[in-house]
Amino acid sequence: MSLVHAEYLKLTRRKLYPIMVAILGLIVAVSAFFAVIFPQLIGEDDLLGVMPVFEKPDAFLFGVQQVVANTWFPLILAVIMLGSEFGGTVWAAALTRDSRKLRQIAARFLILVIASWAAISVAIAGWTVVVVMAVPGTGGLGVGEWVSVFGKVGLVQLTWIAIGLAAVATLRSVGPAIGAALAVYFIEPLVAMWDLYENISISAAANALFPVFPDGLIAEFIPGAGLSVFHAVSILVGWAAFGFVVAWWSLHRRDA
Repeated sequence: MSLVHAEYLKLTRRKLYPIMVAILGLIVAVSAFFAVIFPQLIGEDDLLGVMPVFEKPDAFLFGVQQVVANTWFPLILAVIMLGSEFGGTVWAAALTRDSRKLRQIAARFLILVIASWAAISVAIAGWTVVVVMAVPGTGGLGVGEWVSVFGKVGLVQLTWIAIGLAAVATLRSVGPAIGAALAVYFIEPLVAMWDLYENISISAAANALFPVFPDGLIAEFIPGAGLSVFHAVSILVGWAAFGFVVAWWSLHRRDA
């Protein structure tokens, strides 16, 4: 537990995490305005077939979908937190105290997943408040459904954290790793619209975990509608395992 506590202190004593949370909050607030408030201002009939328009209770899951789509957050968090250690003596000092790389990467993995899950969960809570206050309709999600939602959110964060760690462990430089992470953030959802890749796409799997898909033209650009929950979970677990193994192997190979 000493390694986990050290990673917790390392995260909480840096300004990176609160700054990223603030940026996430701003992005989610803007998204919620255009998805929830904007239709109320100009009339939903004018948006049908162009923008997704939801009422309660579907609006809750749609909000979860939109917040979870901010995959840049876990990717960049993982890249910067681990990558910053390679530029100085932090990583070497950590290995001096405990040379078992599997434990080193597991401790970072655990803390980063929890941190990312917490930030995304708070953003979802904010979107939910907006839905309760501004979206017409009745009904909502039960306690068990919300527990399931936040469990699935954790699985998505786990997967993207693993991919971010794999990227920076392989490239050993924050700049290129951030570039790779952003490339994945922008390109992966686009490639997911290809039917063949959709079956192994992280973005499609994340959408399938929260199955709310709009009617109209925009529905064609949201992958994952045809995936079962079991298929989606299998995709995420597979990518998470792949990312973790690549991160461990890269660190083991370079520091052996």
